Amino acid sequence: MASHVRLSRWIRIAGIAILVPVICLFAAVRIQQYVLRWRAERLLADIREIQMGKSTWADAQRLMYRWGKWGGYQNQCDPQYCSYKISIDDVSHAFHHFPFLDGGQWVSELRWPKWMSRPYFWAGGRFAVVGAKFEVRNGKIWAKSFSVRTAFSPKPHAINNDFYAAPDSNVIAEAICATALSHREEVVFSIDDPEVSHFLTDNDRGGHWAVAYFTPFADEGTVSTQMQFNLDCITRRSECKTTSELMPTAASIYKAGKRETDRRVDENYLKNLPFWIAARDTEYVVLAQVIGTNRHAPTDRRVLSFQVTKLLKGYTFISLRSSYYMVRTEGSKGLCSVSSDEARNYSNGTKILVILDEPLNEESTPASETSACVVLPLTDENLATVQRGIARYSVLYPATMDF
Repeated sequence: MASHVRLSRWIRIAGIAILVPVICLFAAVRIQQYVLRWRAERLLADIREIQMGKSTWADAQRLMYRWGKWGGYQNQCDPQYCSYKISIDDVSHAFHHFPFLDGGQWVSELRWPKWMSRPYFWAGGRFAVVGAKFEVRNGKIWAKSFSVRTAFSPKPHAINNDFYAAPDSNVIAEAICATALSHREEVVFSIDDPEVSHFLTDNDRGGHWAVAYFTPFADEGTVSTQMQFNLDCITRRSECKTTSELMPTAASIYKAGKRETDRRVDENYLKNLPFWIAARDTEYVVLAQVIGTNRHAPTDRRVLSFQVTKLLKGYTFISLRSSYYMVRTEGSKGLCSVSSDEARNYSNGTKILVILDEPLNEESTPASETSACVVLPLTDENLATVQRGIARYSVLYPATMDF
């Protein structure tokens, strides 16, 4: 009987010895996850308080001092120029921080032993990284961004050994300031707001990646709306599986805008934009001279050939697609598709403004592959209009760049 009592006692002791570490592990994982959420909420609040074009270098220094343990910069950081990045994550340190924050390989696999994934998730852990960034130009903060990335718990029978590298195994939400906005088909613009756009992947990614873009000149109230994140996704037991959960406001604006527009963007989408927006958001703006027009069969459109006389925006040197040689943009030739009516206004030698995306300076490019472009008569009014857009772009980036 005594031996039976001793055996029972040892079993209880062994059970407690096993149970206590498990409880401690569970508590530790949950606590660190709430600490991450707490830090993320405060970081988001700090980033949302930045007023682009108004917040100063002194404001930037305060943020760098507060977040210096998790932040950093490369090369120059002074009142003239500074790009400061902050990245915080869960205790696993499973994600690559700055490549994701810089828009790099967001599908890179976890730096984490896969066999540890299940117990980590069972204990309430979530693979997550929260990033922020602000940029200083000439003594003022002109750009800010905030991003959240989480990964799903492992599937019981994942076929892909690199499950976490698969696009549909991550949820990524970003709010990013940019001085040029994309006008591709998958992008929806806020109604009557040329300073804001939304991007959301559908199809095979199931809405797992969303970006809200805004320019430094967007209304602060609008920007604040774009930067509403549900950081409860970092700690909740039922994981967030779509950007609609992680970034609900921006996702709903995108979906409403998509229903409102619900159209396919024209191949030459630039012609539907105000000239200053086209100049802000495209790759090149040049002064040029017409050197010829040719009929583009089988349509009734014409292909206008031009020679660049002055570069207003874009790369000083670019590479021909067919070679490794660099060619100076000024003096190069380009093509732009125009209507027959437009072609009548542009005789050889006419001075024009051209707003276009790549390719430029590629004589081997077939006329059918001319990029989206807009041709304008060179007038003082048109020049002032496109320079307005270029000035908006130049707040963060130089209008002309060496390649």
